[in-house]
Amino acid sequence: MTAIPTPDFDDPKEIYAFFGLAAYNASLLEASFINWTVALRLGGMTSATRQDFDSIFEHSEARTLGQLLDVTRKLAAVPKNLDRLLAKSLAERNRLIHRFYREHAQNLTHPEGHKVIISELRSMIDLFQRTDSLVTPLYLALWAHFGVDEAIIQEELTESLREVESKYSGL
Repeated sequence: MTAIPTPDFDDPKEIYAFFGLAAYNASLLEASFINWTVALRLGGMTSATRQDFDSIFEHSEARTLGQLLDVTRKLAAVPKNLDRLLAKSLAERNRLIHRFYREHAQNLTHPEGHKVIISELRSMIDLFQRTDSLVTPLYLALWAHFGVDEAIIQEELTESLREVESKYSGL
């Protein structure tokens, strides 16, 4: 888990930086849900092909976090404690994206309100990171059944970093 920065409360832009970090962590959680859903769906197939993988992945990427959670619940027994955390993360993600600034309109007008906003965003970041840290081992264990282990994941990451470096090294 990435450490959540400590705010300085000296720059109004800090609110937007923490909002961005919260949205980023919500996005990471959503990516984990996609990986979990794809692995569960592939696990139900007797002989999955690359086309199956691509099709299921594309289908899952087009789903909302709530839809992914519903599919996951249908495909796997989710322990109640984890399910409550997943539901809370979904609710907070939706609140963050759809209502957060509207709910904090008054707080945006005062420095003490900024502290309330940032505190809440830091709590959301923590929630998304904790939830992701519980979901990640679940899908990694499923991926291992398909021969996708840490070494393969690291190879893909290294290749991706090489591509980025190549793309921007001449700038």
